[in-house]
Amino acid sequence: MLFYLLNIHSKSLYILQLWKNKTIFNDTKQCRIILRERGGRLGNRLFMFASAYGLSLRYSCQLYIDRNIIDELQQTFKINLTNLLPKSQLNNFTSITKIQNHCSFIPDLLHSNNSYSIELSGFWQVHKYFIDHMEQIREQLRFKQSILDRVNNFLEKNINKNVSTSVGIHIRRGDFLRVRRVSSNKYIFNAMSYFEIKYHSVIFVIVSDDKEYCRKTFGEKKNVLVTPDSFNAADDLATLTLCEHTILTAGTFGWWGAFLLQNRLGDVLTDSKSDHTPLDANCRQDDYFPSWFSFLNNTN
Repeated sequence: MLFYLLNIHSKSLYILQLWKNKTIFNDTKQCRIILRERGGRLGNRLFMFASAYGLSLRYSCQLYIDRNIIDELQQTFKINLTNLLPKSQLNNFTSITKIQNHCSFIPDLLHSNNSYSIELSGFWQVHKYFIDHMEQIREQLRFKQSILDRVNNFLEKNINKNVSTSVGIHIRRGDFLRVRRVSSNKYIFNAMSYFEIKYHSVIFVIVSDDKEYCRKTFGEKKNVLVTPDSFNAADDLATLTLCEHTILTAGTFGWWGAFLLQNRLGDVLTDSKSDHTPLDANCRQDDYFPSWFSFLNNTN
């Protein structure tokens, strides 16, 4: 597994170096960002969408996002992008350079004096590509009202907001048990203890791709809820954003639950390797984690 992660990282660095050495663009001074890939699950796809949109805003580029990507995300979010390039115009571009990237930040990715079209390939798990346009990203990623109504109904039935503080927990298992690294139960219990010490009364709300396991492992605590089996990924993600604070484990799903947290002052506690890089990927800390994400051994 380590070899696999290092190979991805090495491949990204090699492609980035090739990109820096290229001089293929002309002087018509127009840039275009293209997103056609739909890799991974919801968390990965949100990174790809946000990076493409963020880059187009940062460099005032035209933006093309495949209609299938928009349609899929609109099942969950109120996405309303205007002035997207039509698919028919892609045939007019004489040169499209595909940039493969997993989670590396390229500060000079775009050169404002040239004209070119770049297509994003890979997961682009780097908040720096869109953090300066966080409000525009959050505006596009507002949950549909039907999802909010369903989740709020569940939370209001189980949590008295006047008495208890809600903390959402994302626990990724599933395929990660076979090919990636998952957070330990010790980390999760320690993170729960952190919030129980900090706040008088806490209710933990767990979302997971293995809810049966979570009920068996954490359900004996009287202050733990696990979202219903009827909740899909969109419902679970919305649940995280509606809690007051967040505990993250491995994976990008919980990352987005924390990034879209409605409580802007909420605590975000995340698991990591000892050097505070992501637990399950070979990424730089400051490229992957925003500054307000905290670590269990580095909290106030």
